[in-house]
Amino acid sequence: MLSERPFVFAAGLCFICSFLLTFAASSLKPLQLKNQALDKQKNILKVLRVIEDTQQYTNADIDALYTTYVKNKWVNSTGDIGDEKTDFPIFIYVKNNQVDAYAIPISGYGLWSTLYGYFSVEGDGETVRGITFYAHGETPGLGAEVEAKWFQDNFVGKKIVSDTGAFKSIGIVRGKVEDTVATGEEPYHVDGISGATVTSKGVETFLREGLKNYEAFAQRLRRKESVM
Repeated sequence: MLSERPFVFAAGLCFICSFLLTFAASSLKPLQLKNQALDKQKNILKVLRVIEDTQQYTNADIDALYTTYVKNKWVNSTGDIGDEKTDFPIFIYVKNNQVDAYAIPISGYGLWSTLYGYFSVEGDGETVRGITFYAHGETPGLGAEVEAKWFQDNFVGKKIVSDTGAFKSIGIVRGKVEDTVATGEEPYHVDGISGATVTSKGVETFLREGLKNYEAFAQRLRRKESVM
C-alpha cells in the first residue's frame, strides 16, 4: 500500500498542474487575442505610413488611429469592395472620403519558411507606398533582411504598372537595380538581398500573385472611378 503512495501523489500533482495550466490559458486567451489584433493593426498602419517607426505609440493610440483612418473591406472578382467576406481582404486608408492608399496581406515561401506581411499602394492604384513583414523564419543577416529598413524603403515610390497601364508588379534583382536592369525598367525593380536569392525570388513571386488578386480594384482606381 505504501508503494502506491508516490504514484497517487504524482497523479494528483499532474492533475493539479494540468488544471492550473488550462485555467491560465483560458484566462489569458482574451488578452492574447487582443494583443494579436493590436499587432495586426500596428503593422497595417505602418505599411500605410500612418505611423512611423521612430515614434512610440500606446495600444490606445494604435486602436484610435486604426479606427479613425482604416476601413476593413473585401474585394470580389470584379474589383468591387464591400463588407461581405471573400478570400481577398483589403485595408483602405481613407482621407476626405477618398482612398488615400490601400494595403493587402501578402504571404508565401522564402528559403526556410513562409513569410507574412503587408503591401500598400497609393490611391492612384499604381505607386507603391510600402511593404512590411511581421513573421518569418529566414536566416538572420541573409533572408531575414526582408525586415530591414533599407530593403523595405527600396519599394517606396516604385510602380506596379507600366506607362501604358500594363500590370508589371515589382521585380527583385541580384545586386543593384542601376547595375542590372535595362534603362526604363528601374521603376519596376528593387535591389536584392546579397546571399538571399531564393528568399528574394520567393518574395517577388508571391508579391506578384498577391497583387494580381487585387488588380481589378486597382484598375478602377487608375480609371479614377469611385470605389467608396
